[in-house]
Amino acid sequence: MTGLTSNPVPGRRSLTQISDLSDSEIVDLLGRAEIYRKQELGTRRFSDELKDSVVATLFFEGSTRTRLSFTLAAERLGARVIDLAVSASSVSKGESLKDTCDTVSALGADAVVVRHPNEGAPLQIASWTSLAVVNAGDGCHEHPTQALGDLFSLSSAFEGVGNLAAKKIAIVGDILHSRVARSLSALLGRFGSKVVLVGPPDMMVDRPSALGAEFSFDLDEVVGEVDVLYLLRIQRERIQGGYHSSIDSYTRRFQLDQKRYLRMAPKSIVMHPGPVNRGVELAVKLPEERSLISEQVRNGVLMRMAVFSKILATASDDRRSQRGVFGD
Repeated sequence: MTGLTSNPVPGRRSLTQISDLSDSEIVDLLGRAEIYRKQELGTRRFSDELKDSVVATLFFEGSTRTRLSFTLAAERLGARVIDLAVSASSVSKGESLKDTCDTVSALGADAVVVRHPNEGAPLQIASWTSLAVVNAGDGCHEHPTQALGDLFSLSSAFEGVGNLAAKKIAIVGDILHSRVARSLSALLGRFGSKVVLVGPPDMMVDRPSALGAEFSFDLDEVVGEVDVLYLLRIQRERIQGGYHSSIDSYTRRFQLDQKRYLRMAPKSIVMHPGPVNRGVELAVKLPEERSLISEQVRNGVLMRMAVFSKILATASDDRRSQRGVFGD
């Protein structure tokens, strides 16, 4: 499928998975994010291009960083943000997901940012409502805006997305449950990067080739030959809940420690979606020029600004034209 998922209302589009985007739309988002970065470097961090838009955040799983990133992105463009605290809402009293989305729509929202433990929930919501739906992570499926922000960071680091075709990128950790790994593998493969998924057997997907990637159970086998080492956050509760691998076993085999860091290619870089579990996936202090971790956070906001601009700007223009140049 190409093109952002269409909703019934003209100008409102949804982003539920990477496959919603054509290559040209991805390049357009990178360009928009770059414009916002240049404005930010020039101390212009805010605009009013979405001043008539309302964005609702609907998080059924905890995620302070992602929620704040979306909120900052929307507010920097002038949108108003409704933060629905699921634990304090009628959802906790048995309200259905569809009822909740109908309520959000009735409150006047134009877009809803959804994080949900069930795979496919954002796509389902997009089929129910005229809201523009942005997936902020659904189960173990995808996290498209994280991957797009990471692509923006990589494109900047290697001076253009076209230069990613010659790069080899290792994604290391709990591949099985990682929506970041799924979205980023799909995205990088479309721009010609060679992706290798690295982790213990019980944290590996059944068919890495379905993600357009190779795989390895041995970090030492690949650490010296990659351009990018993307470390995934290890979720302790999941390891304790049934993995054969213990934390100690994992750190011995897959942690980026000083020894492995010294074996990396001289110009290779390290990424991590955050928050970092110090002493688990990472146990070395990285020089600024070898780490994109802080840039990923900043660029995540810029990319989410680009996404909001793309899916909501047309709808805002339509509303302004209906009311007249000077508003109501």
